[in-house]
Amino acid sequence: MAAPKKDPTTTTPPPPSESGLKFFREILGQDWVVSHLKTAMLAGRLSHAYLFLGHGGVGKATTARALAAALNCAQPEADGDACGTCPSCRRLAAGTHPDFLVISPPESKAQIGIEQIRELRRLTAYPPLGGGWRVVLIKPAEALSAQNDAAANALLKTLEEPPDRHLLVLTARGEVDLLPTIVSRCHNLAFAPLPSALIIRELEKRRPLPRSQAALVAALSGGSLGRALALDPEELVRQRDQVLSDLDRITRGSTGLVLEWAQRLTKNRPDLDNFLLLAQLWYRDLLLAHFQAPAGLLAHQDLLPLLSQARAGSAPAAWFAGFAALGEAQRHLQANLNPELTLDILGLRLQRQGNPS
Repeated sequence: MAAPKKDPTTTTPPPPSESGLKFFREILGQDWVVSHLKTAMLAGRLSHAYLFLGHGGVGKATTARALAAALNCAQPEADGDACGTCPSCRRLAAGTHPDFLVISPPESKAQIGIEQIRELRRLTAYPPLGGGWRVVLIKPAEALSAQNDAAANALLKTLEEPPDRHLLVLTARGEVDLLPTIVSRCHNLAFAPLPSALIIRELEKRRPLPRSQAALVAALSGGSLGRALALDPEELVRQRDQVLSDLDRITRGSTGLVLEWAQRLTKNRPDLDNFLLLAQLWYRDLLLAHFQAPAGLLAHQDLLPLLSQARAGSAPAAWFAGFAALGEAQRHLQANLNPELTLDILGLRLQRQGNPS
């Protein structure tokens, strides 16, 4: 039998960010998902296709690699996890395993090409090269959205009639941008956001961060360790301090100053998004502190005296109202309403809450 033709976009080893040996025991905060997969694997009841759902940076791709390692390991542990030392594990560690494939959009493109899916289908006509399982990671599955129905429909054939000893793993943030026909042909597993305490611990372990910075980064990570590691703590502190300065000026300043602030922020969407997130986080901490939550739950560990001072000068009703106003502004911006008008209204509402008389 002739060897299958190779397509560099589909059958080459994973790029560096996707290479490296991963174990089930290394996956953080996803105990239920790991337990489910290990139980199904040991019982011989794995699905032919999985859809891993959850925010980026919570371990979806890591889990796919751990599953590929366990399925192909020559000397698995008693619980089914990979050993890390056999030839298959060493190939996965080097990123050269022939039966672990990653399909993602080519560089500078947002969609997975139909040629990539066609090549995958040609490849699945042949058994796994290593004699174990061929695991294919497709990420993000949103790149097979309704706007890319040709590639999605080409994949459906493989999902409907899966070859023996082939397993597909698709990753996505949620189901909303996926074709229902793809969702219905996969076993869906939801990955939870990681707890802040876990993210803080990992940040302190992997980066020389003081706990106060780690707490702020964790609070803004959305439960994603990947996002937390990508954030610049010092820049985040600088942005936070600017947001608190803006809040103080808005609540104490004139209407003209509020409108000037709105005009300035409208011109810089990243600063606008940061303001909304960081301002909400400040009101959250004020409410937590007021209701005597443990100090360890607060994001602003380095500003405890300022939180106490702010609590003394206002009341929970104002913080609830400010939090609600910020959330409403976020929804209006997501609905593509006029940004400057949205910020004008937000600024005036925050100013009124700061000066209730």
